[in-house]
Amino acid sequence: MSVTRRFVVLAAIGIPLLFVAALFPSPLSAFVFWLYNLTIFGLLIIDFILSPSASVFTVQRIDSDKLSHQALNQISFTIYNPSPYLLQVQALDTVDARHFRVSGENLKYTIAPSDTRIFSYSVTPSKRGAFTFPHIHLRVRGVLGLCSKYFSHHCPMEFKVYPNLKDLGRFRIMTQKNRLLPKGEKAVRLFGSGTEFESLRTYVEGDDYRKINWPVTAREMRLIVNDYQIEKNQPIFMMIDAGRPMSYNIKGYQKLDYAINAALVLSDIVNQKGDQSGLLVFDKEVHSLIMPGKGDVHRNNLMEALYHIQGTRDTSDYQTAFLTLCQRQKRRSLVFIFTDCETLEEARALTTGMAQLKRRHVPIIVFMKNDGLIALTDHTDRHVQEVAQSFLTERRQLFRTLNAMSVANIETAAEKFSTAAVNQYLSLRKV
Repeated sequence: MSVTRRFVVLAAIGIPLLFVAALFPSPLSAFVFWLYNLTIFGLLIIDFILSPSASVFTVQRIDSDKLSHQALNQISFTIYNPSPYLLQVQALDTVDARHFRVSGENLKYTIAPSDTRIFSYSVTPSKRGAFTFPHIHLRVRGVLGLCSKYFSHHCPMEFKVYPNLKDLGRFRIMTQKNRLLPKGEKAVRLFGSGTEFESLRTYVEGDDYRKINWPVTAREMRLIVNDYQIEKNQPIFMMIDAGRPMSYNIKGYQKLDYAINAALVLSDIVNQKGDQSGLLVFDKEVHSLIMPGKGDVHRNNLMEALYHIQGTRDTSDYQTAFLTLCQRQKRRSLVFIFTDCETLEEARALTTGMAQLKRRHVPIIVFMKNDGLIALTDHTDRHVQEVAQSFLTERRQLFRTLNAMSVANIETAAEKFSTAAVNQYLSLRKV
């Protein structure tokens, strides 16, 4: 229990009576002083006795166990006042401040007798995963407003923080209106991939000889090859690298978070367009593999697989991941690979494994632009400039190698990660 500001004010009013009794000592002044103080303390005791304990209130959480990462979410619970008095109740939930930014948490309402009130506040999660909110603390002001009673109600509920679900509706609307591709953005073309015939062109060194169109070659007296486009109604796989390069932060969030959000948005658009989406998550080993499918049950399976993925400091094993995909997925598929490479060794491991994957599937690698590294090229320290420039040179060499292998690759800013992936899918699908 504690006293309220009202009681403190009333007690402060008695201070002048103390000075009067000291300056003009008399039985009357002393009587008035003691009578006043005994009266307010008596009212405090009466208020404590009349006011119900905070423990008699019924507190129940409203089921909202799916929270969206990096977005504003509402948490609600109800409080029932079983007493015959109109009481002011202040509630405070136990939220992990390390992973949730809370707004509107000053929950103070007046609850009528035998009535229920809904208390709500908002949280913005900074981390995916499962979190338990164990207690709700109540502070109930007394009937006379002179004291407050406290109690902690144990009402645990697990809240699952999923990838950013708020963007799905926006992407669906933009896709339906064909407004997703920003003006001036160029789509990646996968020449020589797919199985549906698209056009003819002159043979260049490195083309698959099996795609040479011999009748046209004989007629034109020069080597002509067929170009193919990606077939429709095919499986679309999302491969997410959860290894060391994806564990670094960009603009307050891990690269992995952006990749997971992009994969979820892409899978939703893929299913909306009638194709099938699959998922593979890996670092030094394969952690999750969901075969292509569609529908609400499949979408829920993807979300359950994605919400608790955490980045590691392990070096990713691309060869194992690509081999696993080739062994499990026999049908030729379009494979979006969300990854990054910070060192030359990682780039070599990626390109070595890519040769194996490219024989069975059509890969598209989505890289995240490293704005921090680019900014270091203008650093005042010349040594820092040289180191940053060397890393960028290695990165450009990786892109040239992938292009020489006819492996499509995209480098985009973190905030455009989802948009870039969906744009390439829609462009290849000839929406």
